[in-house]
Amino acid sequence: MSEEKVPTLLQNDTGTDQPDPLTTSTPMSATEPVEEPPAETEEEEYRLSWSENLGFFALHHRRLLFWLILSLAAVLRLGRLGARSVWYDESFSLTLANRDLPTLLTGTAYQHHPPLGYLLLDGWLRLFGDSVYAGRLLSVLFGVGFVAVVYGLARDMFGSRTALLAMLFGALAPFQIAYSQEVRHYSLEALLGGWLVWSFYNGWRRNTPLAWLQFTLAGILALYNLYYSILGLAALDFFFVGYLLYNRRVNGHWQLNRFKGWFFANLAMAAAFAPWSLVLLNEAKQVSKSYWIPVPNPLEIFRLTNVYLLNATNLTTGPLLTLAALILGPLITLFLFNALRFRLRRGEKGQKRRSFEISLLLTYWFVPALLALGLSYLVAPLYLERSLIGFAAPCYILLARVIQTARRPALWFGLIIPALVVLLGSLGTYYFSEEYTTHYENEQAVAHIRAAYQPGDITIHTNKLSYQPFQYLKAAGPQYLAPEEPNNIHNDTTPESLKALGMAFTPVPDIIGQIQAGGRIWFVVDAPQPGQTFDYLTGLQQQITASHYKQTRSWDFWNGQVLLFEKNSALGPVESSLN
Repeated sequence: MSEEKVPTLLQNDTGTDQPDPLTTSTPMSATEPVEEPPAETEEEEYRLSWSENLGFFALHHRRLLFWLILSLAAVLRLGRLGARSVWYDESFSLTLANRDLPTLLTGTAYQHHPPLGYLLLDGWLRLFGDSVYAGRLLSVLFGVGFVAVVYGLARDMFGSRTALLAMLFGALAPFQIAYSQEVRHYSLEALLGGWLVWSFYNGWRRNTPLAWLQFTLAGILALYNLYYSILGLAALDFFFVGYLLYNRRVNGHWQLNRFKGWFFANLAMAAAFAPWSLVLLNEAKQVSKSYWIPVPNPLEIFRLTNVYLLNATNLTTGPLLTLAALILGPLITLFLFNALRFRLRRGEKGQKRRSFEISLLLTYWFVPALLALGLSYLVAPLYLERSLIGFAAPCYILLARVIQTARRPALWFGLIIPALVVLLGSLGTYYFSEEYTTHYENEQAVAHIRAAYQPGDITIHTNKLSYQPFQYLKAAGPQYLAPEEPNNIHNDTTPESLKALGMAFTPVPDIIGQIQAGGRIWFVVDAPQPGQTFDYLTGLQQQITASHYKQTRSWDFWNGQVLLFEKNSALGPVESSLN
């Protein structure tokens, strides 16, 4: 008597095989019936394959696997959490979060981001201290929460086995791990972005006031965390209207029973965000005049799979792994789209609902990026990969679904195994390479100056990227910030944000005039930022030497130098030694 055939990891949760167009020998038309596998007979002995055994284990131990993968996500995000020095963006967040509420709101109103992330960070730091490690722990919490959200959305759409595989992709993704270790709002955006599409799906499926209320709440929180959430909401609204039109054309009637819930949800979001909308308009005007992001390559859209899944081209992995990632990313996308094309036409095993879910995820994955690209050419450069982190969940879910439902998975494993090698190479670079383990070295530079500090010494910074971290780290002696280069169109610092951060530009001659007798100058030079030139940095140094100071020592740190100048009244001006 034959054994009972159990569902496999490469089948759906009903136990039926799904045709994968990548492994079929002949094309499948929209009307061609799906070929069923031959039925087992009493005389045949059925032996479980390795994939069926894996599917059996995943199905019966899904709770255990859920907690194991979630624990893995936590371990990866906690690994070497304190190894990197605080940098400008993190010190900005930590400083602003420690301000009183009016100052915090004023600072965010003039610095390109809404206040939610800073408000949550403020409450967190009050409970656990204002160290950079404590701030990063909050990002870790959001990052682990994102992995759980990926599981929840994939489970509701496709079942527990697809959800576990998608969850594993999200847990391992270097892109997610890196931004779960920064004191910024990006891991929170990933969490809220995943919840936003999940709550929209539940609103459509259940069409209850509570489901649409959850969508409303997710939208409001996402809007107050990152302005890019507007692109995600636009994508969901585009999908909603498009699906209504499609249903009208195919079925001859409107599905207006969901319209009321969706309409009032959007109305409530608009009303809740209205108090901040004037701030957004002011930000749009400022960004349209000048912004630091360069004009993107229109082909960037084809790197999204690489960024979300492998991230190798964003990390210094060496030429071989970088080349492999550049090939694998588009190749995975190509095969993924080819497989999804058949599912969109036919559904999965005749289940048209699957077409709805797949098209929803594709829309949420790519439409926000396309909108960001379009705005970059029509208004101002806005395309920033890390700001698209809120739309990453569909990448992991769709890839998991296609792999999990493939009839013959050999082709997919042929792609995923080398992709896993590239992914592990990216993680190895992120955790252990000198480029990332010594990132910025602000703490090292502060410690170096503190060890050699003498009463009366002052420090001059060429830009805010070193000034702000030094202030947060309570560097020894007075800290001064040299003015921005004149006519720098990339200067995004406003007087309001400077005041909120306690930052002020001071001309170098005025700084030197405040030095006490015998005082020395520590000159911190970062690599030129957008709009800065080496000539300008050299000019700042020449202003110091023109006041009869001579460079006596220099130290190289990550992406910059620390120069020590000592007074010698007998010296005249000397030449610059900046590289």
